[in-house]
Amino acid sequence: MNLLFFHLRQSLRRPDHWLYGSWLDIVTKYRKTYLGLSWVFVPIAVYIWGIGGFISALQPGVNTQDFLAHVAVGFVVFRFIMTVLSDATAVFSGFKPYIYDGSLRLTDLIFRMINRSFCYFLLALPVVAVAVFASQQFEWLGILGSMLGMAAVLVNLFFYSVLLSLLGARFPDLSEFMSSAMMASFLITPVVWYPDMAPAGTIQGAFMRANPFHHLLASVRAPLLGEPLEQLTIYYLVATTVLGLVAAPVAYQAFARRVPLWL
Repeated sequence: MNLLFFHLRQSLRRPDHWLYGSWLDIVTKYRKTYLGLSWVFVPIAVYIWGIGGFISALQPGVNTQDFLAHVAVGFVVFRFIMTVLSDATAVFSGFKPYIYDGSLRLTDLIFRMINRSFCYFLLALPVVAVAVFASQQFEWLGILGSMLGMAAVLVNLFFYSVLLSLLGARFPDLSEFMSSAMMASFLITPVVWYPDMAPAGTIQGAFMRANPFHHLLASVRAPLLGEPLEQLTIYYLVATTVLGLVAAPVAYQAFARRVPLWL
């Protein structure tokens, strides 16, 4: 059995470290604040009704409630993706004592990093639900499709987190590059604007459709809000999933044992 899938199976059978550790990371971060975990909701609310409301006001023909729902789902999903991929480049350097000790698998650390961001995502859902339920575009039947899209996002994030974590251990500068790349990706991902503003056949449309974050985001948001889902998105997700499924096990098999030396 490939080393990645062997470690993956062991991590899933013994989730005590990464489940408890990820939640402990969140709790300790807000332990000394007066509002505690309530601070999780503040930036989301500010972004949805502050930034989203401001941008909506600049577009007189846009339905405000529908646009706020569009921004709400887009922001939390993109933030989840951005946080996971950015943290993946430095995840091993942040857990050097665990790696040197040898008592944990690298997949435990990757799961801990992903689950920490996923907890933030789940905590944000009540705020997002307020904006989504107020939209006339919301479709109850789309919840299932949105959950399937999130499953595809999680699978892709795991495989590409494996690749980025290995690269980040070998090349520490990757963390700085990823931060800049994610900020640039935000501009060409329809988080605070509608995809139809970049139609196919235009340069803007080409950039948007070449952006993997657009397709990951669309797979979650489109079913929920009744927005059109291009067939290209389905092909794109299948291609990225297959690529990750092939590349991550090969890279992990070849380089996982070198991580302690690189650190």
